[in-house]
Amino acid sequence: LGSTNTIGFVGCGAIARVMARAAKAIRPDFKGLCWAPDGSHETFAADMEAELGVPFEAIDTAAEMCKGSDVIYTQTPGGTTCLEKSWLKPHATIICSGSDQPTKQEIPTDVLSASKYVSDLTKQTSKVGELRSALADGTMKMEDVYAELGEICNGSKPGREGKELIVCDLTGTGAQDAAIGQVAWDKLG
Repeated sequence: LGSTNTIGFVGCGAIARVMARAAKAIRPDFKGLCWAPDGSHETFAADMEAELGVPFEAIDTAAEMCKGSDVIYTQTPGGTTCLEKSWLKPHATIICSGSDQPTKQEIPTDVLSASKYVSDLTKQTSKVGELRSALADGTMKMEDVYAELGEICNGSKPGREGKELIVCDLTGTGAQDAAIGQVAWDKLG
């Protein structure tokens, strides 16, 4: 993303804290913005700024937070969407980690269909991830999935190729496996 360095967090619970720590490992000097439907964003911002040593700002609305963010992590527990297409920068990357059950949906299907959509495991995201809703309402077909995360990681498909909107739908498989692999490497390596 070049000089883009503002990372937003929608939902500010335990998963968001893990994602913020991961973001710090990749982009040590990012600026964090956050908003949570339960009001926990003030505490999250203070805690993460103190822990990570990067600026965090609690934002009053999800719309404002999204409009200011280049990368957005979503991790909410609810079944209602947490952002809108008109709130997003054209080059935004959205990393969805809150939709992991058939009753949840964080991302509107018009955002999914307008994006370069990447799943951790397409067979799984089609059942319990964001993709499920887009398939159900007809805005996407299985063929519209750009890649699985592993295909980008192993180089068989390119990741970002310009200023496109990207959605990465994580239902747990890839993220958990990567975390488990890192712990194993740290302990065994």
